[in-house]
Amino acid sequence: MLFITCMTSTSAVYSQNPLSRNTQVEIGVGYIRPNFRKGTELMRSYDLRKNGLSYYIDNNGNRNSVGEYSPSNGYNMTIGYYKPIKSMKGLMLGALVRNAQTGSTPDTDGYEEAYFFNFITASLAAKYYPFENNGLFLKADFGLAAVLTKNRFINDANEQNFFHQFGIGSAFGIETGYAIQPFKNKSTALELKAGYQLANTRVEVNGIGDDQWQFGALYVGTSLNF
Repeated sequence: MLFITCMTSTSAVYSQNPLSRNTQVEIGVGYIRPNFRKGTELMRSYDLRKNGLSYYIDNNGNRNSVGEYSPSNGYNMTIGYYKPIKSMKGLMLGALVRNAQTGSTPDTDGYEEAYFFNFITASLAAKYYPFENNGLFLKADFGLAAVLTKNRFINDANEQNFFHQFGIGSAFGIETGYAIQPFKNKSTALELKAGYQLANTRVEVNGIGDDQWQFGALYVGTSLNF
């Protein structure tokens, strides 16, 4: 009798939140804001924007003043896939891809000058629901990172030029959020979440060679899980 009572209670707890017991596909979107931490060219470019100077330097070593840049910000898109680990209640393992598109423009001549900072990560991920009776979850991921930047500027001939940089490396991310289930299908959920990514990439830069960049990104967003 006691065994039956315990089994019934356990089933009731599980029935309140089936999310961690079913395979999940995640599609999400959010707001993201990168921060620049290390790297010779990464920080030099950041200082130029902070001081309101053009990326272009003329033959006399002068730069135009274009006004202080706004903080880099933009949006990110996420797609993930997770499968439950039967031996540990609440734990799921899977894969996660994030794509961030960010940029900033100066106070003046905004169309002529601009800085774009985009990156993508492809990672293995672990997702954990610590409680079976609500939608709180924790997530961590680690994998590959690729970064692509573009400086847009005007040269002496009044022509618009672009300077691109590309690098690859690794990234680590942490995330927490809460899943709500407003749908009839209780294996489908809407997530509200926030997280932080930290990436280290090696970028080939003219005149520098291998430039080791480190940057982070704080984001908030929402995802649909089904």
